[in-house]
Amino acid sequence: MPPTMVRVRPRKTSAIALPAGGAPLPEPGRRVPLSPFDAYWVTLPPVRRVFLYRSPPSLLPFTDVVAALRSSLERVLPAFHPFAGVLTSSPDSQELSIVLPDGEGACSVALIEAETDLEFDRLVEEYDEEALRQLAPDIRRDELPAPVMAAQVTEFVGGVAVGVAVHHSAADGRGLWRFLEMWSAAAAGVMEGQVWPVLVGPEPLHDRRLVRFDGDDDLARLFLRQLAPDFPRVAPKQDAARERERCLSRRTFTFAASAVQRLKQRLAGAVNTCMPPSTFAAMAAHGWVSIARARGFTDNALVFAVFLADCRAHMSPPVPGAYVGNCLALCTASLSGWQLAGPDGPPMALLAIQEAVAEVKRDPLGDRVRWCTKFAAIPPGRAVILAGSPWFPAYGVDFGLGRPARVELASMNHDGEMVLVAGRERGSVQASVAIAADKMTVFRGMFELECDRASAMPVSESE
Repeated sequence: MPPTMVRVRPRKTSAIALPAGGAPLPEPGRRVPLSPFDAYWVTLPPVRRVFLYRSPPSLLPFTDVVAALRSSLERVLPAFHPFAGVLTSSPDSQELSIVLPDGEGACSVALIEAETDLEFDRLVEEYDEEALRQLAPDIRRDELPAPVMAAQVTEFVGGVAVGVAVHHSAADGRGLWRFLEMWSAAAAGVMEGQVWPVLVGPEPLHDRRLVRFDGDDDLARLFLRQLAPDFPRVAPKQDAARERERCLSRRTFTFAASAVQRLKQRLAGAVNTCMPPSTFAAMAAHGWVSIARARGFTDNALVFAVFLADCRAHMSPPVPGAYVGNCLALCTASLSGWQLAGPDGPPMALLAIQEAVAEVKRDPLGDRVRWCTKFAAIPPGRAVILAGSPWFPAYGVDFGLGRPARVELASMNHDGEMVLVAGRERGSVQASVAIAADKMTVFRGMFELECDRASAMPVSESE
């Protein structure tokens, strides 16, 4: 692999701090003991999102854009105070916490200002993995403590990029998008000269006691022993799987609302029901089948679909929707290669995914002690990872810069991974897919053609 070419140049880094003194922080205060739902993600690289915005003629100077992002982050950060902390371990036990030290400027989020001579329009039209990685801050640490969050704003000729990195142990997708919506709304208000209220909607909740259950401390320690046996070292061991990541091809597809509806209707007809499936179930089934077929699986061995289900509404008692921390259960479904390859593959995949979701709704914690071992037991190359949600409002995050020209995840790590967000147009769905480079052409034909030629963004393969 050729050496990394640095094309994004940092100019300045600011520390966006929580206000010192004054009112006490909301519960649970300056130490946030994390739950098993959070511990499950301790070894995963931080989630890194990049938002690309074209420069309209009336856009403020870049210095004013940075100032608006900085002041709006200062206003929103108290409502998301754990994001200003550090992910750490207790010195005398295997316990995971976010700690917010006392003192002037002790709790802060790094905001990096940068510049690049990359061609903005080319980056919007083509997938350039290395460029995207440089547009989002890297907060990975091999060993705790580690920062929870950082942000970066980069000036292009003709555009601006906003990159955000957040450790998955601090928030799940629902919590992260809540933060992004609030920050972008605050920034838009600052740019328009408006007074930004403290909160829009319910107050974000971070107290992990909201997801307590019998045996949760033991489960958190079990996850840490399984996932990070050298804790507080959290870097996964280097192995052949890491080398395979270097040979992945990534493409982004946009399915128009009409294509999504036709897919749902076709699947509903195939399973003989008048009730269309959810958008997630339909897209997940379509992705699972397309990836399995592109890989050439036609044997009797199982191919697994792995995804997450939001458990907030199904916990006892239910967890408020404003809860920011992780509240996700691991779901797996499996069919043989020949089943997925056959003419009944799509409806069978849909039913298997729906049953896995129904099982989690019945008992979200029923299989909790096996979450790590179930995933680890999947034979190499036989897993399809289905992440994200078609309801995550990626193109509604505008920061006062208008709707993004493109939104991408710069942290896809698996061969056979599909990440969903809501598309730019109402009712559309964006699907970013990573697969072995030699399988992408076959995959693209299956993924597009079987969904009535859903429009694929013209992108280049990153190898």
